[in-house]
Amino acid sequence: MKVLHLIGGFYKHGAFKGANILHDSLIECGIESEILNNDLANKNKNIKNIYFINDNFLKNIKYNFLKIIDKLFNSIFLPKPRSTFTSGLFGFDITKEKKYKEADIIHIHWFDQGFINIKSLSKIEKPIIWTMRDMWAFSGGGHYTIDFKNFEKSKLSNFLKKRKKKSYPKQMLFVSISNWLKSEAETSSVLSNFSIKRIYNNIDIDNFKNIPKERAMAYLKISTKKKILLYGAQDPQNNRKGWDVIIETMRNIDKSKYFLLLFGNFWSDDVLKKIGIEFKSLGFVSDKDYLNNIYCSSDIFLFPSKQEAFGKTWAEAMTCKIPVVCFDKSSASEFIDHKVDGFIVDKIDSFEFKKGIEWISYSYQRNNSNFSKFKKKLNNFDVKNISKQYIQLYKELMTNKEKS
Repeated sequence: MKVLHLIGGFYKHGAFKGANILHDSLIECGIESEILNNDLANKNKNIKNIYFINDNFLKNIKYNFLKIIDKLFNSIFLPKPRSTFTSGLFGFDITKEKKYKEADIIHIHWFDQGFINIKSLSKIEKPIIWTMRDMWAFSGGGHYTIDFKNFEKSKLSNFLKKRKKKSYPKQMLFVSISNWLKSEAETSSVLSNFSIKRIYNNIDIDNFKNIPKERAMAYLKISTKKKILLYGAQDPQNNRKGWDVIIETMRNIDKSKYFLLLFGNFWSDDVLKKIGIEFKSLGFVSDKDYLNNIYCSSDIFLFPSKQEAFGKTWAEAMTCKIPVVCFDKSSASEFIDHKVDGFIVDKIDSFEFKKGIEWISYSYQRNNSNFSKFKKKLNNFDVKNISKQYIQLYKELMTNKEKS
């Protein structure tokens, strides 16, 4: 069984990381797993069995041209942030690629600009799975609809949705990485008639463990008697991630009692300086041991995302036995037991979010039993368990193909 994964973008991006962890596990299980990608910067990154759709001079010229056209389209028709939008209009015909012809199963994970023309999916006659790692499979082009509220109501958005629905083969199976995303997909106009399963995202649970707070703080060279609030993401200052909630919460919180610890690609900390909250920004973190110490140095992890397919940070924090404050109807709220291992805020509001922080600060009794239920749920994120679920799906799809 040869599986070809279609994964757009750079290896450090969340979608690529999640797909690559699954890819490695499938290889360990004896599956002939390969990746088709479009970012030549991923060469020499120790990624197993990776191939590039733009792997020669002429194809790379074509790819860069398609990407420019896609960006030009975005600049004409879209508001910012355009980086979270892909039209799917411009890209390669996947069925003409050598790796496509060699594969038994096509497994889609993530598209970006200039990679695959969505229309070419209609030509696929092989078993095909799409693991949805955001909302793009059923949106009008935005990877998250909250970034394009007005555009989603437009005629152009409706055209792109209809084009997607028309392009998807009837045999395509969609997989969601959270119940929240599954619900959003099932109620969409694009995927209402398709089968959608849920298989949770994988996290490297073996890389995260509880470390004494004092030791973790010493490792990070942090010295404070205040409660440490931790907030981090790859793109943390995006309002979809809840940056505006963080700012308003920090404005109104008792600054004499809290220290804000941050990680991720921050471009400016000016607003935090003006607010007057004591804070430390650690920048982008890729080292797992370092990240483990960051989690364990904190008292509360803040997860104010408004739209998030999964978001591994909250799960990593909870693996380190750090309570989480999040909004209801999010991927995190599917696993958090309210007032046991975290606090679920019932509406998106910074004042209510602050109340959640304060409840954990003053009323929460942290002990090992808090996370006993969550520990049992960790098996949902174990890549060995997840890869077995996908292998079973592959076998079912192959059997259905043979019968037909």
